[in-house]
Amino acid sequence: MNQKIDKQNNYKKYYESLNQIPNLNVEKLLNCYNDDKKNGVRFNLRKLDNLEINEENLENFLKKFNISCSLKQIDWCKTGFYFDKEIKLGKNLLHEMGAYYLQEPSAMAPVEFLNILPSDVVLDLCASPGGKTTQIAEKLNFDNGILISNEIVQQRAKTLVENVHRLGFGNVIVTNHSPKDLENKFKNFFDKILVDAPCSGEGMFRKNAEAITEWNENTPKLCMNRQKEIMESAYKMLKCGGTMVYSTCTFSIEENEMVVNYLLSNHSDLELISIDHKKFNFDNGIEISGISCLKNCARLYPYHIDGEGHFFAVIKKKKSDVNKNENMLLDCKNDKKISKKQQNLHKNKEKIEIFKQFEKKYLNFCFDNFVVFDDDIYANSTLDLNGLKVLSTGVYLGRCIKNIFTPSLHLSHFLKPEQCKRVFDITESDAKKYLEGYELITQIDDGWVLLTYGGISICFGKVSQKKIKNHYPKQLRKKI
Repeated sequence: MNQKIDKQNNYKKYYESLNQIPNLNVEKLLNCYNDDKKNGVRFNLRKLDNLEINEENLENFLKKFNISCSLKQIDWCKTGFYFDKEIKLGKNLLHEMGAYYLQEPSAMAPVEFLNILPSDVVLDLCASPGGKTTQIAEKLNFDNGILISNEIVQQRAKTLVENVHRLGFGNVIVTNHSPKDLENKFKNFFDKILVDAPCSGEGMFRKNAEAITEWNENTPKLCMNRQKEIMESAYKMLKCGGTMVYSTCTFSIEENEMVVNYLLSNHSDLELISIDHKKFNFDNGIEISGISCLKNCARLYPYHIDGEGHFFAVIKKKKSDVNKNENMLLDCKNDKKISKKQQNLHKNKEKIEIFKQFEKKYLNFCFDNFVVFDDDIYANSTLDLNGLKVLSTGVYLGRCIKNIFTPSLHLSHFLKPEQCKRVFDITESDAKKYLEGYELITQIDDGWVLLTYGGISICFGKVSQKKIKNHYPKQLRKKI
């Protein structure tokens, strides 16, 4: 039994709560806490240049960047792999260049069962830090797939933006609202919704044993009340015929089956979709109050799968003859409105024109659907943003101040090297120096250049008098 947990004051009550869950083998679960947590990595297909995804190819890919690592496929996620605990994949250049996202293996499951189509309009309602958001974004088309990633806590929303930008996705809108705030704006709007709800986190106690100090016997019920409110908001925003996945990283029935049962009981147009539990060794959900369909929920126990504790349920909203908001997306695309924070687009034609000059000189890619917030210019912004607190939308191109345009880190991560006219591939040593904030010596001509390492984008740099000036964001600079 894990000694860190055994010493906590709350352990006895936690143990008693586990014993109330039918079919949960408490001894096996607690014995798992003696084992090391499983490390997961999900590779970013945008950075792999059409590489066929398998263990051997990815191990060879990592070797090219001086990373020797043994990988094992995660059953429920094509791009997800277990990796050796000794390898520090979070402290190298590939991580900073957005080649992958470090994500707990069980946490990769909910998105895979959302069955996202490339042209879907999707909402990730409780999105930070961005693991599931970037997993969703990878499944969507750039030109007609849209993801709104919402986070109620502003600082966490900023972390979400950083991760979306690092991985280079250009079809994500990051908002900072409560779920309730979004209800009226997006009624019956989304094809797919993910609610990875805030919870008591019981499934993560092996990963973070100290977290049990924040748990008490009232925590599940308090979380349940908040989860019900969030799911009511999600229901209102889901299209007829749409699908949502509710997930937590906890074991308590209150936060799992009881929340799902509450939603089903209050909305007759919802149905719980069955999944193939045996294929992945998931446990069935728990039947309560004689509601047998709750067995369609999935429980992920660490003693049956290689991952931490998790729960999810796939819920479908039945089709209706009338969907009042089915054309709302097209209206938004064709009739853009301007939010209070967003300046009048006509007054910003000069800034957009300055970017277009940069685009013509340095890029082999044409952007459209521009939005300007103060000095920041975004592209591929295809939704009505009126009244929303938006932290990022589409592709953050960069900033135009006093008629000078400076390209963003997001732009460099979004673009492939072949989409830039000036590319300079630098050594590993120089790449590390650049991430620390140093200038580089070069013989290339003055002007902007996309810096790459091993053919993967790092950042734009500006050459002046045989020096590449450092434009890597100061808040992200680090020694690797």
